[in-house]
Amino acid sequence: MSTSVVAYESASLDARMKYANTIAAAGQMIPRGLFDPATGKPSPAKVLLVMETGSMLGLHPMAALQSINVVEGRATLAAQLMAGLIRQAGHRLEIVKSGTIPGGDYAVTVTGTRADTGDVFTSTWDMHRAIRAQLVDSYEQNPQGVFVVRARSEKGKLLPWEAYAESMPKWRAISEVALEGFSDVTLGMRSYEEMTDGGIPMAEPDPEPSEDWLALFASAKTRADLDAVAARLAEKGEGTDKLRAAFMARAGVIAREEQTVDAEIVADETTGGGEAVDGDHPEATGVPATVAPGPEMTPEEFEAAEAARFDAEHAEVVDRD
Repeated sequence: MSTSVVAYESASLDARMKYANTIAAAGQMIPRGLFDPATGKPSPAKVLLVMETGSMLGLHPMAALQSINVVEGRATLAAQLMAGLIRQAGHRLEIVKSGTIPGGDYAVTVTGTRADTGDVFTSTWDMHRAIRAQLVDSYEQNPQGVFVVRARSEKGKLLPWEAYAESMPKWRAISEVALEGFSDVTLGMRSYEEMTDGGIPMAEPDPEPSEDWLALFASAKTRADLDAVAARLAEKGEGTDKLRAAFMARAGVIAREEQTVDAEIVADETTGGGEAVDGDHPEATGVPATVAPGPEMTPEEFEAAEAARFDAEHAEVVDRD
């Protein structure tokens, strides 16, 4: 057991909870399975549950976050973690693949042999078994005679059993062997793949927009107009990285346009000494330094500053990506 795990175990509950809150604050760096659906942000409670489970298994907290997930309030182990724990305990785990997906005869057999008793546990998974378990819709030949796996959601979304057809039988076979013959090693916990009927999380599609946000951003003539659109977008919770980038791009264009117009006004209203009548920048009269990039700011620095300002004012847009 590493010293990091010992340090975590010896910490007080209050210290662990503070640690969980700190980790949860990492936002998008936390696996999506540990997010709270109600807030769209990482759940400190789920993070704490995962780290506590990892502690029982002798895992560093960071390793636990990558291989333990929470499903319906229960901690579950990734099949890869199960295999690692079984081998770490001194037992033998053998994985044998046969056939191919296109050939219609692909199968994976996992055999576990206990080091203490010599007992052997075996599980075989193929696409036909997956169909019986209703994990795969069909496994049939196409017009070219090649077998094709089809596993889709009710809305037609690609599911892991189709996207990762070669891997899913392996994970399910490992999970079955672990549960049957090595529950003392895995503490009787089930695998994430088994509990979710597919396991590997697929990227969620962007929310269906209620308005043409890209067009609204593009048509905004002033910064006030642009901010009004962004506020409405935040209220509806339809923000995405693509829309955030579009906001930033339009904000930059508007700022440059306003800077050019104000610079022309300054040229007409300056004294013989060339001093601006009004404005935070002599080059951009009437445009605050926090809005228009001055000569001391590169375009990259300006965009970074704008991104920070936007995140602060419209956090909902970013957090719900």
